[in-house]
Amino acid sequence: MINPSVQIRKIDSYDLNSLEEAVKEFLGGLKSQKFIRSKRVLIKTNALGAFAPERAVTTHPLVIEALIRYFLDKGKEVWFGDSPGGTVSFDTVWQTCGYADLAKRYPIKVVNLGTSGFRELSYQGKQVKISEILWKCGAVINVAKYKTHSLTAFTGAQKNLYGLIPGMVKTDYHRENPNTNDFSELLTALYALVRSRITYNFIDGILGMDGAGPSAGNPRVFGLFMGSTSIPALDYTAAKMMGFKISDVPYLSAALHLEGILPSHIKVPTSFQHYRIHDAKISQVIRSQKSMKYVPGIVRIAFKKLYSFHPIVSERCKRCGICVQSCPVKAIDWEKDSNPVIRKRDCIKCMCCHELCPHQAINIIKSPLARLVLQ
Repeated sequence: MINPSVQIRKIDSYDLNSLEEAVKEFLGGLKSQKFIRSKRVLIKTNALGAFAPERAVTTHPLVIEALIRYFLDKGKEVWFGDSPGGTVSFDTVWQTCGYADLAKRYPIKVVNLGTSGFRELSYQGKQVKISEILWKCGAVINVAKYKTHSLTAFTGAQKNLYGLIPGMVKTDYHRENPNTNDFSELLTALYALVRSRITYNFIDGILGMDGAGPSAGNPRVFGLFMGSTSIPALDYTAAKMMGFKISDVPYLSAALHLEGILPSHIKVPTSFQHYRIHDAKISQVIRSQKSMKYVPGIVRIAFKKLYSFHPIVSERCKRCGICVQSCPVKAIDWEKDSNPVIRKRDCIKCMCCHELCPHQAINIIKSPLARLVLQ
């Protein structure tokens, strides 16, 4: 068993000086000779899609700037990238997220992890394609966002690794792993395959999200900036502070077990040992996780007939076509002179449309029983 530590700072707004101090403190204690000798560093952000920083969907650009400044000061070559979801152009995502300006002001290399080649590796029968960029950098800094998630309840450092999977392969994996358990096994396989390459992990929770995350929830000022060398220790601590239990986050227990971590052995600053965000709105995503978990097999078929939910395109639609292009099973069609329509019979409920819509125009329609469970 190991006893990992999680570093936490209370930072109430995006101030570059405060972030630089935190980054210097968090990374200053790293003794890894591989990290010290590494000439090239990859900063892997959370760039889910074309969302402005105030939407709290993506890693804030000032967090990235603090990291860029730290590594340039150390004489490192800095690469900065991600593989955004959907089919919006990489340049549009980078511009909207506030990242494009960083490449103009600092001598860094922006890399699209979705178009840089990949390696296909296997873990316990799961085949996973991973961007080749991961093996071109001696140090990898994983910078996540503090949010809820409709499929995994909580999204932090481990879920952020999903951006190492290139381009639309991510939507293919959603199609192949449409339910929570299968998708969590995929995340576990991905983590097992790349964990030795990840040097350090941050979670940007200064502005985060609760409610129906990861893109349609409520932006919240949590005022938290967190970091650790251990992904499961960091995610466990961050999820617990938001109010989640281990059982609420389907991939968390497997990740802790993989690293041999007992939650009680995770070290956190004394002032945060009992810290909780008491008003975080997480009940919707928790109930989504548990809705089918305890249904007896004998009534499962009957339950499924009464319990249903599916996405629809609402009147807020701006006809941008992102949902049509991003659906992994092509279940969304254009209607003549109207908004796109989601074919209920073909929808696998991966919620890619809900996740990637920049206008929050996807509503979730629930049966009476589902409304009772998911209210």
